[in-house]
Amino acid sequence: MSAKLLFDLLNAPRGWLGHWRTHHFVFLAALQIFQTNPSGKVFSPTSFQAESKTGGIQEAIDAASKAGGGRVQIPAGTFILHASPGQPAILLRSSVSLEGAGPDNTILKLEANSRVQPAVMVNQDYTNPDAAEPDHDITLQGFTVDVAASQQVLHDTGLARDISVAGEGNLVFQSNEGIARDSLLLIDPGPNEEIVPILSESAGNFRAFFMHPHARGARVEELVGRLHGLALVGVQNLRIQDVTVRNAPMDGVYLTSTIDGKPHRTYCEKISIQRCNFIACHRNGISIIDAEDVAIANNKFRDIIGDPGGPVDVEPNTPEEHGARIAITNNDVFRCYRGIMVSLPLSAPKPENFKDEEIIGNNIDGILYGWGLSVVRQQAGAIVADNSISGAAGDGIVLIGSSGAHVKDNIIVDPGRCHTVGNCPIKQATAAGIRITDGSSSSNRSIGNTATGNVVTGNKITDNQEPPTMEYGIDFSSIGGGNTIVGNVVSGFDPKHGAAVHVSAEARSNIIANNSRQ
Repeated sequence: MSAKLLFDLLNAPRGWLGHWRTHHFVFLAALQIFQTNPSGKVFSPTSFQAESKTGGIQEAIDAASKAGGGRVQIPAGTFILHASPGQPAILLRSSVSLEGAGPDNTILKLEANSRVQPAVMVNQDYTNPDAAEPDHDITLQGFTVDVAASQQVLHDTGLARDISVAGEGNLVFQSNEGIARDSLLLIDPGPNEEIVPILSESAGNFRAFFMHPHARGARVEELVGRLHGLALVGVQNLRIQDVTVRNAPMDGVYLTSTIDGKPHRTYCEKISIQRCNFIACHRNGISIIDAEDVAIANNKFRDIIGDPGGPVDVEPNTPEEHGARIAITNNDVFRCYRGIMVSLPLSAPKPENFKDEEIIGNNIDGILYGWGLSVVRQQAGAIVADNSISGAAGDGIVLIGSSGAHVKDNIIVDPGRCHTVGNCPIKQATAAGIRITDGSSSSNRSIGNTATGNVVTGNKITDNQEPPTMEYGIDFSSIGGGNTIVGNVVSGFDPKHGAAVHVSAEARSNIIANNSRQ
């Protein structure tokens, strides 16, 4: 099958393609055709190591680019990456493949206190992707990028008050120098250390979420915050495979059209990220700000501890940015602040830019702070199917102000679970297995963002905890119409206050039937 035929199939109406699984298969197959593995001459960093700041890696990439493309093969070993302040350590170039000896064998580690910005690796034209043809046909495979977050220190201070129990709580410092909302802090370096972001700040009062108690006087280090593992701006035909990104103060991978807020017309297209590991990144594992035709499949996300702290966050900032045809499939998620998110901008998005998202077959376990999976203000439909969500601190799946979503055949266990021992007071259950709402503010409704035409069917929702933390199996608290909630199975909710399905008194013209309680 030709790439053109697959492209035509990819952009055909969903009804013509038939079942969503067929559409999903064609989408992934098209991405594989589009990916062009750079080939040609092989370049070795060892040939360029003399006086190199990157172990010869950057010089090998530059040589391959001058030759019209090629493969840079990095041998096993640990390579310390140096760079000038305010600059990235590695510039990726078109038609160049960067290949290691495996993520356990080839380690690219950022030097301590490097002041590198905006990422360890960026593409060549990251400052202005409109300046020339888009950076294209780049493959990254078989290595680890260690951003060494705990070694990127800005300031030292200490705790002026105990953190007596784990969970969300207040922080009081000996000195507030440099600390603000979103600051990234290393608390109590040593066996009991943890990295936490400041979640909120008001009049000098700071709040964060802790997995451990900490004593008064414990050392606090403010770390570099806005530093990604890979920042890719306006890149086309990119494949990342068998790569580990760990210890990033910001996102593991950041896909966008601008790194400085200035608008550009060139956005990321045809991106494939597969069989990768994202470990201890401190904003998100993968952030998609402006990109389309993206396949994120068979990756592992662990300890994504940040704000929002999701494994994958699709979050365009403006209606003009893109988020269409994004497939998030068969990924494993463990111990993250929040789950997978498709969160569209507060201003009305352009429908042609945000459609056909698929969140399918993911295993999401142990969400520490929020929901397992969320779709916010998506107006062109999204498929959320065959996911397994266990032990989310909040709701299992949340639809907020979204329309046309299909939520089907998901398994949700123990929503509302508390993960911080010693800070789990017995209280009335508040979580839902699936929550469908118009949002907490009237602005959603004022621009028509009510829940309309969503289909919720075939989901199995269970709370095995004692006492249960699930109030409702399904909570429909929208004023929207045309929704279908049929054939779901719920068990184990709070018997005193809860229900298998709760429907708002304002709801109208919806089909809610044949949902069973076990």
